[in-house]
Amino acid sequence: MLDVRKLLVLRAIVEDYVASAEPIGSRTLARTHNLGVSSATIRNEMADLEALGLLDKPHTSAGRVPSDRGYRLYVDRLMEPATLAESDFQQIRGLYLSRVREMEYLIAQTVRLLSSTGDFMTLAVGPEPRRATLMRLEAVPVEEGRMALVLVTDYYVQHRLIELPEDLDPENLRLTLRELSERLRGLTIEKLTRSVLETVAREVRREIYDELVDFVEECLTPGDGDRVRISGTGNFLSQPEFREAEQIRAAIQLIEQESVLGHLLRDASGAGVQVRIGQENPLPPARDLSIVTIGIERGGEMFARFGLVAPKRMDYAKALALAQQVFEALDEAIN
Repeated sequence: MLDVRKLLVLRAIVEDYVASAEPIGSRTLARTHNLGVSSATIRNEMADLEALGLLDKPHTSAGRVPSDRGYRLYVDRLMEPATLAESDFQQIRGLYLSRVREMEYLIAQTVRLLSSTGDFMTLAVGPEPRRATLMRLEAVPVEEGRMALVLVTDYYVQHRLIELPEDLDPENLRLTLRELSERLRGLTIEKLTRSVLETVAREVRREIYDELVDFVEECLTPGDGDRVRISGTGNFLSQPEFREAEQIRAAIQLIEQESVLGHLLRDASGAGVQVRIGQENPLPPARDLSIVTIGIERGGEMFARFGLVAPKRMDYAKALALAQQVFEALDEAIN
């Protein structure tokens, strides 16, 4: 039975352990928290919490640490919501209120922003490039005899330099591609097949047409949307949980396993902010970690997903406050 005193003891242990990374003993709690009872009574409460599976006792210490179930109870029922520092709040809002709207840039900046505000490793996966929507296709003069083909989508920008035939008027090519862009605007990149281009690009010279098709097919190649962006590995590896060489080696192996990191993000469901603690993570390499995920939908489909990863001794209140603020700001910017 979890009475008020047991809940107070559990909350004190979680918060002290998050701050110190050292197992918490009854004497420490009696000295640092006004629980109104003796250390002997606190010790009994801690034993009960351990029997309930909410605390663990490390072999080398008389103190206790939270279990996965203890962290989960803390996050769901005991944690006081955190308030972001004004500087963090302004940094987040400033990024998404800026005039820059290239989604690839926003996602990359979000990863860096999240890792700069706490002791987290930050992950992100964006939309697949082939599902991006064409905004415009342009030919931009670069120098005598050369132009840049520029493909602009709602997620990324790509370009390719091409050599112009001597008898081709650059202005005619520019106007032709502008007309082509008007007719193709709104299609996803995966729908810009050779046959579609063939039907709308009859005015484009054959040699330029081949360059154009090659360029579009290059844009179809899976790239950054499938790649897991990572930032803040230094924050992650500097945590006390990675003091020993074997622990550091295991952490580095995890960081290098992009498929595992991708699963950590993609296993979350739906939009919004979620938290998974320890054994709630489906993959064994991540079961000593917690991850707060941020899912952003666009047009009813998942657009991007971010994750704050740390040992289970994560500052959950700060991580969730940060994640919620980023979710609200980024969701507004993208949608």
